Parts: sequence; structure tokens; C-alpha cells
Amino acid sequence: MSWRAAAAATAGVLVFAGCVTIPTRGPVEAVSPVRQGHVDGGVQVHPAPPQRDASPDVVLAGFLDAMASLEPGLVTARQYLTPQAARSWQPEGGVMVFDGDTRTSIPGTTTAGIQARVVGTLDRQGRYAPATNRTLRQDFTMEQVDGQWRITDPPAQMLVSQYTLLHRYSPTSLWFFTPEGTTMVPERVWLPGRPADPQGAVRVLLQGPSTWLAPAVSSAIPAGTSLRGGSIHVADGLARIDLHGPLDELDDARRSQLVSQLGWTLKSFGQVQSMRILHDGRAWMSPGQDADGSISLDDLPGLPPVPLGGEQQPFAVVDGKVGRLDDRGSFSPLGWELSQEVPGQRAGRLAVSSSSDTVAVVTSDARRLFTTPLGGDRPRLRLNGTGLGRPAVTATGQVWVSAMDGAQSSLYRSVDGSDELQQVHIPELSGATIRAFAVAPDQTRLALVLRRGEETELALLRLHDGRVDGLRRLSQASQQSRLDEVLDVSWAGPEQLMVLGRQHDRAQPTASLVSVDGSQSESVGPAGDGQLVQLATRPQLDGTDALVRTANGRVMRFEAAWRWNSLAEGVDDIAIPS
Repeated sequence: MSWRAAAAATAGVLVFAGCVTIPTRGPVEAVSPVRQGHVDGGVQVHPAPPQRDASPDVVLAGFLDAMASLEPGLVTARQYLTPQAARSWQPEGGVMVFDGDTRTSIPGTTTAGIQARVVGTLDRQGRYAPATNRTLRQDFTMEQVDGQWRITDPPAQMLVSQYTLLHRYSPTSLWFFTPEGTTMVPERVWLPGRPADPQGAVRVLLQGPSTWLAPAVSSAIPAGTSLRGGSIHVADGLARIDLHGPLDELDDARRSQLVSQLGWTLKSFGQVQSMRILHDGRAWMSPGQDADGSISLDDLPGLPPVPLGGEQQPFAVVDGKVGRLDDRGSFSPLGWELSQEVPGQRAGRLAVSSSSDTVAVVTSDARRLFTTPLGGDRPRLRLNGTGLGRPAVTATGQVWVSAMDGAQSSLYRSVDGSDELQQVHIPELSGATIRAFAVAPDQTRLALVLRRGEETELALLRLHDGRVDGLRRLSQASQQSRLDEVLDVSWAGPEQLMVLGRQHDRAQPTASLVSVDGSQSESVGPAGDGQLVQLATRPQLDGTDALVRTANGRVMRFEAAWRWNSLAEGVDDIAIPS
């Protein structure tokens, strides 16, 4: 059906008590985060110009539809505006994303309005920020131009539905480095088009990381670097990138990092297999380039953001002992027991890092934290406390654990090889208790489940210069599979979390994959398999490696969405080495 026919039918059947409700989107789909190279082209949208003798509400519907088409220059959308408004309208303040809307017009008036729940915003670079308890209410004043209603006051921002975001924008990863310049760190942006243009991603990359992430990462791209000519030429899989800026000042190490940042960013685009970097139209030398100056995207410097290799066999606590689970769920205890160190005590919570060869165990009374090397035979005490939760061990061997002292929640971590863990000062967590936490595989961010009163929330903190700050809430209201209560969180990949939660207080908990910017969520089950109480994941560049545990000790392994296979019974705690 054409837009004209759909609008006419809508206007004809949905008028009730002076209000018009016009649906502008199909059913919202839960979409798991995808790589740009794997995105379908989607439906090509060609906006319709204004109908003749259209009423204000139909003019507003057409204007919003034309905005959602993402047509270059918004040429058709401007036809719905008065000549003066069309000339001056520059919606460069970003994008407001809404979910569901009600449009109203009162016969005999010159206005039409929209009211909708705001789920998030995109800034000018396309970075998504979830919104909490925010409503869009806007009236559009109209006047007649040559006998036709036209809008006089268009919005300062683009207004698009969540359906439009998920189906007409593309999530794309920009890549930076950890401060020491070794490990790659992604930051997601949403670019218009499906697929988006590589040059849009490179333009945003050259502007650097977001204000929020900037303290936790580094970039080898000098300030003031720009894309010469404003575009990238791609032919036969080769992207030709001509840069302008102070690139000659870079040493070989920084040149290699710049190559990695550009190359990892272009990996999101399936049509690009290699690149050639120019500087003001001339060849730019960089380590690792071929004789013709090209650089393959399959062999870029820089460590991936998730540890590769190492032990992948799950670990578990069974009957107070720590051991491994094989592929059939058989348990093999390690060669030591905590009762040898603390008489009467058994293992409780567990974390394992094969990257740093470390096992961390909290005693069953939640008062002591021990660590030992994989294959070691003598755990050593690292922390005495109260209410210790599940520990975490990073790829570099840093140990983290949460603690509860009465109603006060705290985080502790190891610092500079010290035997004892030190408390982390985080003023932004005042008034909240930590229900669960997980350190990002690149060690630049911390994901948390916080409880404030009766409410739980999913949040991020950034890690930099020995500090933990920058609290950012990932509102469950912004997710397609909304969670009223969050129970656990773990990192499934460099840009993806797995979250355990329930949609209402009588629902069984299930797992969801949630993008780290909070823009996408996909419920993946399992369903009807008991009271889920714990997640364990091994972060992956592609795919998902995850376990869940029920309150009665059953462990299930993720195979695909809503398909989990039973692995073991009688398990008290689980961990996948990271």
C-alpha cells in the first residue's frame, strides 16, 4: 500500500473523540547487536510529498514519515514546511528516539501534536544514550501556503521511532586503544543507512572518542585530522583514505596504532578488505604495508579486546570444592581445599582467569577471599571482610570483589601487585548496593547491577588512571525486552552484555543479550527451567559462550537463542575462564 493510501485509510478509520492515532511503525523486533558487514540492505524508503488539501494531522504524519526515510538533505521533509522554515531548518542537534506515539489534532485549529515515550537519543556523532522517564510532547503550528497547510516550527532534533533506528540506521564500531596502547577498545555509533557508508564511520573516528569514554582510552589520530575531500573511495575491496592533518609527526608506534584504528573500524564494512592511506594526496608510509602501499584488514596490529586462547573448560564449586566440569558435566576437583587453610570453611563463590593463570575463591561464609595459580596447591588470603560476593579476575591478574557491611556496599580490587585488596572510592554509588558486577574484557569499563530501595538498574562505570567513575545508567525502559528486575550481569563480548532478569515480579528469570550502549536487547531464554540465579560467560568476538545456574544447582549451556543444553547437576557456583 502506498503512503498516500495508508494515510488516507488511517485518517478515515482512527478518528475518535477529536483525537487521531496514526501508527508509523511495524511491530518492534528484538534485534541482537550485529556487525555492519552482516546487515541486510533492508527496505528502501521513498518518502511521499505532501498530499493536496491534507489536514494538519496528515501533514504531520507525512512530515514524520519523511524524516524517518533519512533522505539525504531531507528534501521531501522540507516540502511539509513553510518556505521560511524549510530554508532555516537545520536539525543538527542529534536524534530523539521514541517508542509508540499518539498524534492529536482538534478540528478547526492550526496545530497538530505528538506525544510519545522517549527511549533514547543520538548525539551528532551517532552515540546512543538511553532515556529514563522522559516523554516527548510537541505541538506543531501550521499556516497555509497557497491554500495548503505547512509546518512553521519544525523540531531542533530529528524525531525517529525505535523501529526506524533498528531498521534504517546501522550500529557500527569505532576503535581506540587502552591507555598503554596495546589492546583495542570499541565504541558504538549509529549511522544513517542500511548499510551505512564507511566514510561516515571514519569521519566520526577522526573526531575521537566520546567525552564519557575519552578518559579510559587513547587515540593515535592527531587532533585536527580530517578526511580530505570528505569521502573514501572504495573499489574492488580497497578503501582509499586521504587524510589531512599533522600525520608526519607520528613515530612508527603511533603510525601502527593509527592503522589499527582505521582498519578495525573498516572491518565493520563487508565491502572493504584492504586500505591505502594517503596524506594530502601523497603516499603515507606505515609499518606493515605492502609494496603498493595497501594494508590488509586481516592482519592488523593491536591486541583484540577479548582474550584469545587459554583454558575454556568451565570451573565449578561442588560440595564446597573447586574443580573443572568436562563436556559431559563430570566434576574433577582441584588438588587443594579451603578447609586446609581455614578449618571448617568451604569454597563459595568463584572466578577463573586462564589469561592470568589465577583462581579466586570466596569462602562459603562470605568473609574471606583467596587466590591461587591454576595448578597451584596453596591458596593465599587476599581479603578479610563481610558479605563478600562473587569475585572477578581480569586478563592482567587484577582481582575484584564486592562486599556488604550492613547496608553499605563496597568494591575492592588488587593494586600494583599488593597481596591485600584495597577499597575503591566511588561516590556515585552512594545510596546503592551492588548486586552484581563484571569487568569489561578490555578493562576500561565496569558493568553493574545496582539496587536502590526496591528498584534495580543496569549501569556502567569507566576505569581509568586508578579511578572508577562516570556512572551511566542503562535504563531497562530503553530495551525491547524490558526487565523490571535485574539479577546478574556478565560480558558476552567487547560491546555486549548478558543480563539475567525478569520482566515482572511473577515471571521466571531469563537471560538477555544487551548492547553496551543500551540500544538493543534480545531475550534468549531459557524458559521454564527453574529459578535462574547466576550467569557465567566467556567474552567472544563472535558468538556467545555462556552458562546459567538454577537455585537447585542445575547448569545449562547456551547453544542458541531459547536453546540451552543441560550440563551438570548439584553445582553451587560456576565460572568460565576468561
